[in-house]
Amino acid sequence: MKNKITLLTLTGCILISVFLHFYKINEIPPCINADEAAFGYNAYSILKTGRDEYGAFMPLRFKSFEDYKLPIYTYLSVPFMAIFGLNDFSTRALNILIGILFVPLMYVLAKELFNKTKISLLTAFLTSLSPGIYILSRHAHEGVIGTFFILLSLLYLVKYLKSKTIQYFTLTNLFLLLNAFSYQTGRIYLFFFFILQLFILLYEKKSKENKLGVKLLLLVFTVTFSLFFDFKYGLNRVNNLFFFKNTGFNLRIIEYLGEHPSRLIHNKLTEAIRDVSNRYLSQFSPEYLVINGDTNLRFGFPNLGLFTFIEYLFIFIGFYFLFRNKERFRYLLVFLIFITPISNALTWQGQSLIRTYTLLFPLLIIISYGIYHGYHSFQNKKLKFFIFICLFVGFAYFKFFSWDTYFNHYPKRATTIRAWQCGYKELVDYVKQNYKKYDRFYITDRHGQPYIYFLYYWPFDPAIYQKQAKISAPDQYGFGQVGKFDKFDFNFQFNPSLKKSVFIGYPEHFNNSDQSVKDKLKKIKSGPEEIFWIYEVN
Repeated sequence: MKNKITLLTLTGCILISVFLHFYKINEIPPCINADEAAFGYNAYSILKTGRDEYGAFMPLRFKSFEDYKLPIYTYLSVPFMAIFGLNDFSTRALNILIGILFVPLMYVLAKELFNKTKISLLTAFLTSLSPGIYILSRHAHEGVIGTFFILLSLLYLVKYLKSKTIQYFTLTNLFLLLNAFSYQTGRIYLFFFFILQLFILLYEKKSKENKLGVKLLLLVFTVTFSLFFDFKYGLNRVNNLFFFKNTGFNLRIIEYLGEHPSRLIHNKLTEAIRDVSNRYLSQFSPEYLVINGDTNLRFGFPNLGLFTFIEYLFIFIGFYFLFRNKERFRYLLVFLIFITPISNALTWQGQSLIRTYTLLFPLLIIISYGIYHGYHSFQNKKLKFFIFICLFVGFAYFKFFSWDTYFNHYPKRATTIRAWQCGYKELVDYVKQNYKKYDRFYITDRHGQPYIYFLYYWPFDPAIYQKQAKISAPDQYGFGQVGKFDKFDFNFQFNPSLKKSVFIGYPEHFNNSDQSVKDKLKKIKSGPEEIFWIYEVN
């Protein structure tokens, strides 16, 4: 009977996750962004030709926008392309599936850590309702699958520590390797998990099951195989994200020296320590975790916190009971929480959900642990019931308004629509309808990578595009630009004297045009927003 209740409860949590993943799936996020389109089109290209958009055969890095995307998300999306064709759902289907699988995985992980069914079910329940998880898992971003592999690595490391069998050790490192080829933050986890496992192996008691040499060899192989491809392909985008690459960092030092000329106090080392420390700690702040989340509108929105105030409170309560009870694996959870913010702390960007996505999951486990032991620490049943009702009402209140913000306000704001690069689907539909009427389409590349949308929404035959694919050298942000292909020229220069041409720009491109030009403009909208203005020359 007890097992049936557990199974039914876990099934209910999974169904909540299914519902929250599919509810308004065609409206939120409001459109596909350029990175998503790149994942989708390259998966489609692999399906059709076995090559990426540039003709590279089964690459371990996808050149894409010269940012050399890691390959796992693209390759695992190929079956969805085969089943559903190239569309927004097939592009995001992998993450939707993984987002749903987070619920049973978190149940199993919590069970393995504490061996308490109620804590495990509570973890699954909180996971199924966490908006922070869905913000990323409802769109195609490789951070989701990277986190999935990290959690599997943690699960099998716990199993290994319990059993000392080499099979679990092997699985731990297999998923670390897969994570390293899923998202750039995987290199941080790879390094720290390598140190952790090395420490564990060196302090293990010798036994027939130990096989220290085999395990060390496996560790070394995992690291060297991963890093080899970094040296081979380079890290343009990652290099440009480091904090010392930001002009603001260097200008701040110059400003401080101008005001107080002491190189001993104001130098790159002292500023780096302060800069990185502040950014690291900000990832744990209530402003980030509870109030506003990520300031990038693709990954957050004002008043759309990652946790409720009630959950945030139980992080501290959970830590208290975790160490008071001397849980065996408490340091493993602390270890994962400690290393996760490092990747974003080393960049020049602010608080980031995409780089600290993994942080949500150990915190959810600790919150569940704190709720369980906090509840059972009260001896007075009436007081316990009263406090439980108050906290549950508070939790439900804040959680409801988080979801209200996400489903009913976030996708309707003009800032969100523009942040997601909306309007390209409608633009490609217009161009397809007028393709035969004109010889050239001049399209602005001011925001994003317009070429990928034409490949994606057309969809353009990969075998044909591969023969003409050409991209510029990376700019200061680590991205290249495709200047032209087929009839499309992505260097907008308004010249109405060119016959049989179409000029497609943003409204500001036509602000100084004559009224006779403005009267003939066609407009592409996304929701209520005018995104593109179009001028046709017959």
